[in-house]
Amino acid sequence: MRDIVKTNVKRQQSSKRQHRRTRYRAMYFLLVIFLVLGIGVSLSMTMLFNITTIEVVNETQYTEEDIITASRIQAGDNLVRLDTAVAEQSIKAVMPYAEQVTVKRKFPATVQIHVTKAEPVANVKYSHGYLLISVSNRNLETLSEPMPGLLMIEGFDPASDTPGQEFLSREPGENDVLRAVTAAVVESGVEDIVSVDISDHYGILVQFGERIVFEMGNCNDAAYKLRLAAKTIESLNPDRAYRLRMIGSNQISVMSEDSAVITTTSPTQNTTEPTETTTTTG
Repeated sequence: MRDIVKTNVKRQQSSKRQHRRTRYRAMYFLLVIFLVLGIGVSLSMTMLFNITTIEVVNETQYTEEDIITASRIQAGDNLVRLDTAVAEQSIKAVMPYAEQVTVKRKFPATVQIHVTKAEPVANVKYSHGYLLISVSNRNLETLSEPMPGLLMIEGFDPASDTPGQEFLSREPGENDVLRAVTAAVVESGVEDIVSVDISDHYGILVQFGERIVFEMGNCNDAAYKLRLAAKTIESLNPDRAYRLRMIGSNQISVMSEDSAVITTTSPTQNTTEPTETTTTTG
């Protein structure tokens, strides 16, 4: 009986020692793995993946050399430690016409910089002249005279006129209005819009040519409103002056400056193409 008890005790002790050895072995392997990973990370951030090639895909007027200099990226910099966001902002800060900048790592030792050109879409009239802006509200440059052929924006009070920065206003919410309006003009494809006055954010005025003023209301669905107004103008007498007014979300009233004719324009059912119905008063 005693032999049986001793055997059981020995088996239990042997089992415990086996479990301890297995646990120590697992801890040893984990320690080795962490050590190897640590060495790998250290090497990758010091000796490995150092930049040898900087590729530039350039769609702007700036030179590739100037773009690389503006990025502050140099051969020999570590690719892992490279902060691509900082490099992108560094380029945009000194190059106003760099609309979109993308910096990508290409392992093992290459950086690619892709720069697209900002296209002017509007002149913004302000107290010291005109500011040229892109569709993303990027301030491109300051002008004494407006650039011909571009939309004129009035009623915007800029906080700064420094080129290369996002165009910001002193008035709350005005940035969103400007961005929505300029984007809507581009999206709508309407070419005869001369100017937009955003002094009143809820009573935006759009000038079509020399004779037509469109009271658009707010900037919601601005592209649709502009297309609707343009469609309405197609049927009007080109020798008369008119004032159009947005009614609700899908109708436009038209009043001639020299008559009492009022036209209400609305889209047909299940379509965004407008039709017209005309009533005469007095």
